[in-house]
Amino acid sequence: MERTPKFSHRALALLLMFSAVLFALVAWILWPRPLQVKVNTAAPQTIIATQTVQDIASTKKARVAAANATTPVYSYDQSISTKQADQLTRFEKALATVETTATSKAQTALKKAQKDNANAVLAVPTPAELTKAFRAQYSKADYPYFYQFSTAFLTQAYGLTQAQRQQAFEAASKAIAGQLAGRVTSDQLTTAKQTVRHAINAANLTAAQSKVATTLVNQSLIANELLDTTKTKAKQAAAAAAVKPVAILQGQVIVQQGQLIDQSVLHQITVLGLTKRKAPWALLGFGVLLLMQALAVLALLMDHPRAEQTKEMLLYSGGMLLVALIMLGLRYLANTSGANLTLLLPAALLPLIFRTFIDRRWGLLAALMQTLLAYFIFYSTTGTIFTAGTAVAYLTTGILAVMIPKRRLNDVLQRVAFWVLGLNLALTVSLMLMQGARFTSSLTWQTLGFTVVGQVLGYILAIGITPYLELIWRDDAIFRLNQLSNPNDPLLRELLTKAPGTYHHSMMVASLAANAVAKIGGRAMLTRVACYYHDVGKLKRPLYFTENMPNGFDSPHHHLSAQASAKIIFAHVDDGVAMLKARHMPQFIIDICQQHHGTTLMKYFYMEALKTDPSTPESQYRYQGPKPQSIEAAVINLADTCEAAIRSMKQPTPEKIHDFVHHITDERLADGQFDEAPITVAQLRQVEASLEAGLASTFYTRIEYPQTPDDIK
Repeated sequence: MERTPKFSHRALALLLMFSAVLFALVAWILWPRPLQVKVNTAAPQTIIATQTVQDIASTKKARVAAANATTPVYSYDQSISTKQADQLTRFEKALATVETTATSKAQTALKKAQKDNANAVLAVPTPAELTKAFRAQYSKADYPYFYQFSTAFLTQAYGLTQAQRQQAFEAASKAIAGQLAGRVTSDQLTTAKQTVRHAINAANLTAAQSKVATTLVNQSLIANELLDTTKTKAKQAAAAAAVKPVAILQGQVIVQQGQLIDQSVLHQITVLGLTKRKAPWALLGFGVLLLMQALAVLALLMDHPRAEQTKEMLLYSGGMLLVALIMLGLRYLANTSGANLTLLLPAALLPLIFRTFIDRRWGLLAALMQTLLAYFIFYSTTGTIFTAGTAVAYLTTGILAVMIPKRRLNDVLQRVAFWVLGLNLALTVSLMLMQGARFTSSLTWQTLGFTVVGQVLGYILAIGITPYLELIWRDDAIFRLNQLSNPNDPLLRELLTKAPGTYHHSMMVASLAANAVAKIGGRAMLTRVACYYHDVGKLKRPLYFTENMPNGFDSPHHHLSAQASAKIIFAHVDDGVAMLKARHMPQFIIDICQQHHGTTLMKYFYMEALKTDPSTPESQYRYQGPKPQSIEAAVINLADTCEAAIRSMKQPTPEKIHDFVHHITDERLADGQFDEAPITVAQLRQVEASLEAGLASTFYTRIEYPQTPDDIK
């Protein structure tokens, strides 16, 4: 009898809360309101004017539009460039004065202190102290320009040397002067600042100097061509007066049946059948949609462990709510700026994210639901704001987005671009050609442009969000791995200090294993970082391991029984796992530490034990395991052994290295060490070749240079 599936209570609560919030977000759009007439709805019949009247409202709007369309009149102020340059100069001198004064006080204090204590050192004022002194010396009332800059900026500026700060000020002053040499209106100010920032970034400045210079530009670059209000108003008045009154002539067709009703004809329409309160059928339909979505989500959750359900539900609900909010924003913009703006929805975002972090079915559900959700959100607006063509664009983009393999998006950027951008754009053009779109029309290019922007937005947002979601979702997040690969990590620093041989061995194994894993399509970066930490357990007893023993060092194993020595060697695995768990390391790294020896036999001590007791069972000298459970663990198992063995090999040659690596691989295969790892023999041969190449390039035998008679003497 099939067991009834169980759901996480948190996942069910999230599903219920998500459905309620989504319903509340959309319900206000769908709820019918008693209106006499409604703007942006289709006319139920053709309406014709029965008399000639002057349309005062349209006339007023036309005159306002004409006034607003006039070009403002500006007056050019040449003195602004000089004023801003003087402000920057005074600001720079003030910064330097405070720093010089504070440094002088510190030196005076040092001389006084040295009289009592010869070992006294100079207490150099910190940027924070200098900032505080600057604020104290220059009040806001007397120096308002100085207070345009935040305390954080002052601290940043004092973080530079005087020479560096001077360079930053010079770069900013030069850039500002260059812009203010011409005419800059307030509308052109943003572009001017961007131009200056690009110039500063291209200058020979450090990152800190560039930040200081950029802030100076942002605060000091102002318009020098100012609006002349009097002349502008006179010009607008003349433009408004030139507009002829708008008249509605008798017999004129106000609106055809099916056309949209706008504000200019709203007052002429008396009976349209929109004054009656309608039943909330759309709202009921939306409730059915949410119910179907909930059932679909429950069906998908059934196939996943309860431990994962809450996380999956949180991702799905958060993503769908985000898309709903974007749609609401586009709905508002489309009402005011054009229906084509609905094409800007990043429809590929959720399918890409769900395909990457959950599975393809979640991505398909998101593609379908966001398309249906759009029909309800764009309900009762313009009538054409969400056409069947737009729905097809949404659905096609979502379906194509889930065609990618389930891998990190950053690792399959080209494939994502092919499906989401290339093929998707081709299908869009195909549909437009089928509909008879004229590519000489600006509207056609606008539609195509908005479609492309929406596709690109989905592509970029998915790639940009992925690394942050990985921090929550995966144990191999790029940010986390980058942090752990830093040589300054406390555990790596301790390994380098206390067990340098093990540290260098780990670095070598990391390089060998990462290259080999990459050859067979595994996770190379994760492998590299895991190798860094796979032997950290040796920190407990570093001198019991050969690589950490100095030349001429008497090995402590010479004074121990084979059983005691083996116990110490075995312990480095358990010790390492304990240390990694204490550091809350990613589970994959802990697994590698636990699995990198598998259940292999510690041959040397086993043979030593047999000399004492021939009946010694082999199982006492095998690692506890488990055996490698992943292709990465299998590769590290081989790389770890091969690197250590080749390092101790006398005069290694490519032939010797080849024979040894091949022998170890076959031995591990025969021993069943790779039985639980999803790695094939063909992949193992690729790993062999990679390890041989890496070892041969590292452990080579130098040629013996011939000696001259002088050398012999």
